[in-house]
Amino acid sequence: MTCFFESIPIRVNMIALMRSRGKIVPGSLREDHNVFTITGRNWLSKLISWNAIAADDVPYTQRRVRWVGVGTGSQLEVTTVSALANPVIARASPSQYLVPIDSLPTFPTSTSVEFAYEFATTEITTGGVPVAVSEAGLFTDVNPAETAHKGIDDVEFSPTVPTTLDPSTTNNPPIAYKAFEPLVKTFDFTLQIRWTFRF
Repeated sequence: MTCFFESIPIRVNMIALMRSRGKIVPGSLREDHNVFTITGRNWLSKLISWNAIAADDVPYTQRRVRWVGVGTGSQLEVTTVSALANPVIARASPSQYLVPIDSLPTFPTSTSVEFAYEFATTEITTGGVPVAVSEAGLFTDVNPAETAHKGIDDVEFSPTVPTTLDPSTTNNPPIAYKAFEPLVKTFDFTLQIRWTFRF
């Protein structure tokens, strides 16, 4: 009998680009595969599993892709990445290192999903000083309203990762990470980050 083993890789592709008045800035496109971190792999394995199967099924996690953050640092793209190397403030008031993704993802194909956020001209460059963005991360957590009203607690997912992330801190663990050639963000440009997961 011949056995065939199917590998189901998760291909994660990140695109970063800048726009000026709606048009892509020449030379600003950055596109490549990135690393799916240990935090991301742990999250996905729990996302597709039940913690308890009974009259009231209990999931391991209610976390979903919710945040994106960028920085001016760089580190090896390995599964052990646990935070951005040098995160930058994306919004000045209140001070936030993470911003929520656009309200709804898109589905380019039946086996892929895309998450995106476009930083406004006044974001990242909050003090008017050019910022050389060279890394980005994608993050998951539970909607704080869901946690407050439904008592959701994801301790079973990972005791070391808070159920809801704090966008005002710099040590949030990404599920995906990418370092790239710097893009100098100024008030003249918006910066779009897009992640596509293909299964």
